[in-house]
Amino acid sequence: MRNFPRRHFLSLCLIAPGALAGIADEAIAQTVDSRHWHGAMAATRQPEHVVAATPSEWRSLWSRVGIAPPENFEQGRHNAVGIFLGRRASEGYSINIISANRRRDRIVVVFEERMPADIMTAQRTNPTTRPVSNVPGLAGPGFSGPSAGFGGPAAGFAAPGAAATAPPPPPGASVRPPSQPTSPWAIVLINRVDLPVSVEQRLFR
Repeated sequence: MRNFPRRHFLSLCLIAPGALAGIADEAIAQTVDSRHWHGAMAATRQPEHVVAATPSEWRSLWSRVGIAPPENFEQGRHNAVGIFLGRRASEGYSINIISANRRRDRIVVVFEERMPADIMTAQRTNPTTRPVSNVPGLAGPGFSGPSAGFGGPAAGFAAPGAAATAPPPPPGASVRPPSQPTSPWAIVLINRVDLPVSVEQRLFR
């Protein structure tokens, strides 16, 4: 663990509703100064999570969105995290950044995927829990060098369309008309660089 570069160290965890893991950490969490941007149409359609610690990485991060980056990134002062969910089959999907906190010796960004209302209602009725035991460890695949996590696959993300799976509507129920595919994204600018960054996806609240 001590051999991993701190600035390029990104991990992803999935949290099931009501999970007890991390409650103690949350109780002592300290809010980190940050700001974020989000949207539904990233240029990249692949699920990935990316950390940026230099101006060139900051620009590369925004190139995945397809727009010019804000000119407020300072090397040695800022870290940034990009979250890209990949292709979703319709409109109505987005990323909601819940928090960015310090927990012990790391900074944790917690987000959730928001979905169309009918799909969220169906999932509340038929919840699905992803096993935490299958989440890759911090030293798992994809974290093998200085640029680990930068541009690599988002191990642990819900697969494209997986979170959108819903049972067939009952007879007589209204069916949402088809719409254009989307690719939700969010970028979080963190106002400190002294701790490694982790990302947690809260599957449902």
